[in-house]
Amino acid sequence: MKGNFCLTQKANGAKENLDSALLLHENLILDTMKKFVLSTLYITIISFGFSQDFKINSSESIVEFNYLSEEAIGTIKGVSGTIHFDINNLSESYFETKVNISSINTSNKTRDKHLNAPDYFHTEKYPYLIFKSESLKMEESEFVLAGNLTIKEISKNEEIRFTYKDNLFEGRCVIYSNDYEIKKQKTRLDSKILIKITVPVL
Repeated sequence: MKGNFCLTQKANGAKENLDSALLLHENLILDTMKKFVLSTLYITIISFGFSQDFKINSSESIVEFNYLSEEAIGTIKGVSGTIHFDINNLSESYFETKVNISSINTSNKTRDKHLNAPDYFHTEKYPYLIFKSESLKMEESEFVLAGNLTIKEISKNEEIRFTYKDNLFEGRCVIYSNDYEIKKQKTRLDSKILIKITVPVL
């Protein structure tokens, strides 16, 4: 009897171990399936949500700049143009935008007037800052947009790094005013301008 009781205990213990192993295996399968379904759903949403033409909300869009050597911080409002953003085929995406430089605001009216003058942006003759993309790629968690930036009829290839979330494009880039003959500094480094671009879309 004692031997039979020990055998029964061992059998019950083995059954419990087997049941635990099966339960763990089932949980792993369910967890894997859940992750797969969520991943597939996310990819599907991305595929449908990101391949489209966007209408720029011009009244809320803004370009912020920091002209380091001149200690001039300001904004230019009213980005307009065309955005076709296809995350499934980045090579088919394109951005053609412009902004009216005369809206420049540095919280100093005298300086703003000077920035519109011929030795700076000469906005009476060249009212727009224009960007036309040539290529788009993704690096880690952000997009890299390369294209031609035109100021005062001078075009240079520039690179804008941006993110997109909740109908909002947020980008940044660095340009040099010497490249565009805007108040030429002694060295190119002295003409460095940091730019942040915020473009909500509808």
